Amino acid sequence: MTDMLTHTSERDTLPTTNNRIRLAVREVRETAFRALYAAGVSSGEAGAAADTVTAMQLHARTGIDTLLDTLDRLDPSSGPTGATLSRKSAVDIVDHSPRSGLLSGPLAVDLALSQARPVLLSGINDHEAADWYALRAASRSGTTLWLVALDDHERRATVVTATGDMYRDVAVTFECGAESDRGTLVLTAPFAANSSRPVHTAAERETRYRHAVSYGVFVDTATWSRAYALGRRFLVPEAQHD
Repeated sequence: MTDMLTHTSERDTLPTTNNRIRLAVREVRETAFRALYAAGVSSGEAGAAADTVTAMQLHARTGIDTLLDTLDRLDPSSGPTGATLSRKSAVDIVDHSPRSGLLSGPLAVDLALSQARPVLLSGINDHEAADWYALRAASRSGTTLWLVALDDHERRATVVTATGDMYRDVAVTFECGAESDRGTLVLTAPFAANSSRPVHTAAERETRYRHAVSYGVFVDTATWSRAYALGRRFLVPEAQHD
């Protein structure tokens, strides 16, 4: 059984322990959005990223860690944030400052879905956050997406299908068209029957989501405390009056 369903109802209804806190699904999403927006991310980007953080936390337990890693890179002293687009003969390139799959993944995925050209997430090898955004986008669009790590000499990919399934470490048997570049390539391509079981399916994710809505989701207390504190910067204090 996949990681999504390892939380049984009995386990999730245990009292909160000293090192874990139980949260509502909406709390995860709202805190992620507020923390990103307070850090200077646009409302649209923050919304897409917050949805991804929530999905990652529910189904892979990595959402809050990914959020904090991204926020650590959003250092105002390092200059303005934002994405740039450029074009080569075979691929469009998305580069983000700072480089973040959580923030630039949605742009690359949406571009790949809207045109018949692959899109490169420049310099991003860890594409887990982009995978989760792509899974939702592929399901909505009815299109299969491949996310290929070009630094991987064996050319292994994450594949997300129109039916809502996610496969990992799939061998790439076709030419990617950006062999000299480094990063993660996002492209549409058919997916033949695979002998391995998907690591996430639409049915399992739906079951896990309903369970989380009913019983909440556990997050490490120290990790959550830091994310919550960063989210509180979103709130503007009321003016003091004499």
